[in-house]
Amino acid sequence: MGRTFIFMHCVVVCLFFFCIVESEAKQPLAPALYVLGDSFVASGNDNFQNTDAKANYAPYGIDFPNGTTGRVTNGLTLVDFYAQWLGLQVPPPYLLFNQTEKHTEGFNYASGPAGIRPETSTVDHGVFLSMDKQVELFKKTAQEYLPPLFGNPDELKDYLSKSIFLVVIGRNDYTQNFLSPKYNSSKKWNMKQFAEIITDELGSKILDLYTVGARKFLVFEIDAMGCEPAFYEKQKNECSDKLTSYISTYNHKLEVELQILAKTVRGAIFALAKRYQLMYDLVAYPTRFGLKDSLNPCCPVSQSGLCLPNQAPCQDRKSRVFFDAIHPTEAVYSIIANQCFNGTGLCGSLNLQELVSK
Repeated sequence: MGRTFIFMHCVVVCLFFFCIVESEAKQPLAPALYVLGDSFVASGNDNFQNTDAKANYAPYGIDFPNGTTGRVTNGLTLVDFYAQWLGLQVPPPYLLFNQTEKHTEGFNYASGPAGIRPETSTVDHGVFLSMDKQVELFKKTAQEYLPPLFGNPDELKDYLSKSIFLVVIGRNDYTQNFLSPKYNSSKKWNMKQFAEIITDELGSKILDLYTVGARKFLVFEIDAMGCEPAFYEKQKNECSDKLTSYISTYNHKLEVELQILAKTVRGAIFALAKRYQLMYDLVAYPTRFGLKDSLNPCCPVSQSGLCLPNQAPCQDRKSRVFFDAIHPTEAVYSIIANQCFNGTGLCGSLNLQELVSK
């Protein structure tokens, strides 16, 4: 009996270590994941910036393995899920990374208040990484940090061409610009003009990334902002019509812009994540997705819509759509990430796995 137990124990241990070796030896689906965007994909760049738009306090990160990090939710974000499924390390926040270390699996440049327009969020939120700054930091990465880590320019070019560039941005250009009385954007342009301007500008920034080697882009629509607790019209029991109109116009212009880029920019491939309808459905029909509460934030929130510091959140986080009054829970990020990773609805004719194989 003793010998049998020892033998079986050895078998289990060997199998365990075999699984580890096999897992470590498995090649990632893409060489790197680079992230640009706003609070929906941010992971800590704002922690040491002179901005009030931070999430480096409890209850944010209550379900994250490392606790509070700067992620604006209770646990994992889209970035964490995609990195895991691609077989990569989670891209570290660029500003928190020790540049003397060697790392080739991507960086996260996202910053909570960021918008496409350079002036977006600047009135209220101090110093942060605008989209322009994020693009510049990637250029610095591609032109200064990465070259010494590769044998020759052709190797670096091949690496960048196969890497995934996740872009999630645009909402702040409305809430912290066009719709704010502190800016004059709505006086200069109407709804359609503004949508055209910012999608054109986003296209230009994508071209800037392209010029230094980026080729594979996963770009997210703005979600159904008007259905978030911060904007939901509870008296009417409906999403904000005004926001819905603005965001629908932007999302249409974004799709057109990416179609134009796909036809005119040689070698570039674009996947569009149409998250607007999915978020609308999550709010309208949460039980279809195994969720319950889609109208209330999980944590007590301030006027900004963010969680109040060190206040206890709800206990049923796995059944909630929203963690604060703006940002989804890990449960929802998992649904969104999964549908775009290997599904056919959210990302249309090209999901992330297909983008990788192109």
